[in-house]
Amino acid sequence: MNDDILLSNYLANLKVEFITANYNRCSSQWKELDYTPDYSKFYWICEGEGWLKIGRNEYYPQPGELFLLPQGIKQSYSVINEHPFQKYWCHFTAHVNGINLFKLLDIYPLCIPYQPDRLTQIFQDIITFAHSDAVYANLLVKSKLMELISYFIMNVHSDHRQLVLKNRAALDQLALVLNYIDDHIGSTMTLEELAHLIYMHPNSLIRMFKLHMGMPPIQYISRKKIEKSKQLLTVTCCSISDIAQQLGFNDNFYFSKQFKKYVGLAPTDYRRYINTH
Repeated sequence: MNDDILLSNYLANLKVEFITANYNRCSSQWKELDYTPDYSKFYWICEGEGWLKIGRNEYYPQPGELFLLPQGIKQSYSVINEHPFQKYWCHFTAHVNGINLFKLLDIYPLCIPYQPDRLTQIFQDIITFAHSDAVYANLLVKSKLMELISYFIMNVHSDHRQLVLKNRAALDQLALVLNYIDDHIGSTMTLEELAHLIYMHPNSLIRMFKLHMGMPPIQYISRKKIEKSKQLLTVTCCSISDIAQQLGFNDNFYFSKQFKKYVGLAPTDYRRYINTH
């Protein structure tokens, strides 16, 4: 299974919470050893020197480097001389269906941004909105925090060795289910049938599927069927009834109802819209 598909699903279901952010020079007392925070941090190093330890790896960040210190990972930091860091920083949490994002992804913690001015502007916007009394300020902070996370992942993702999906065994099982769904999209599939493929209890399959795909298997199948029906409505002259039967819908009314639920238009209206635009 293409890892990019799973990564896309993770990010589509990402929920973030902003905690705090600022820009300052670290004091000479800036130091903490072997602690495990219940939040994640970004450090955008602008000047100075210092030391970080993330997990088992040690770093001596340089100006122009952006560091991610993930929630739930043991960390240490300290000054190392009379020229401490001057940096932008942000504390936040990021979860996918209630799970810490960084328990799902193993991300290399360092990137060198290809648009540093843009990164600086994102941090400045976060700090500005965080101190605003405007009723929409919290929404803008979350929006900018999502942009910051996306920016970091885009930079890191340019080197595929630096971003790894964890729990490959579960992902391989999921790949079998997804491939089976694609191959049998015209039939009626049951939860028990899918669970049997990977020798898993149906309830366990639901939990795994929701974690990685953001929805239960049956809802995913419905969406895949509707996506396929949109394709058939666009590139073929098949009747609505024929398309419904090809995709395992024995009831045309139910097919039309499901189609409108996901697309916002009835199948006939969708075909008319496509043909006139």
